[in-house]
Amino acid sequence: MGKSLRKRRNAKVNSRKVKEKNVQRKHLNPRQIRDKEFRKQFDTTKTLKQNMEATNVKDLYKNVLPKKIPKKGAHPLKVNEDEAPICKKMVDKYKDDYQKMHWDIKLNVYQWTVKQCENKVKAYKAGKVRTMAAEILSGHGIDLRKPIQGAAKDRNVFGH
Repeated sequence: MGKSLRKRRNAKVNSRKVKEKNVQRKHLNPRQIRDKEFRKQFDTTKTLKQNMEATNVKDLYKNVLPKKIPKKGAHPLKVNEDEAPICKKMVDKYKDDYQKMHWDIKLNVYQWTVKQCENKVKAYKAGKVRTMAAEILSGHGIDLRKPIQGAAKDRNVFGH
């Protein structure tokens, strides 16, 4: 059966244009490369993949890379005010047994792993404790959100 006259009269013409797919160029314009060193040694007769395979990154950036790899990290771990009492209790109870610290669900409220317990306790023993004010100043502080329950819920931003 064919379409009824009403359906043919009210039919909408498909007005969507078929989008042509972007054909990827085989060769790259060297002006599009932002890195000066790579742009200098870029061969326009080769494809980008061939150029990348022919590039030795170590030779290309030997003057930019550090001469010696540092032993310590740039940001040493510190323990904040909330974590310090937890570390103290765990050290008092378990001394240096980090495996037991990890499994104690009552003391280890943040569910630190064995390695995290070890690092936090070592930082605590070394005296690397930060105050909340220092945390906030550094921009890495704990997010103090407005409470959802209780009387504090009704207070405004200024605390009254």
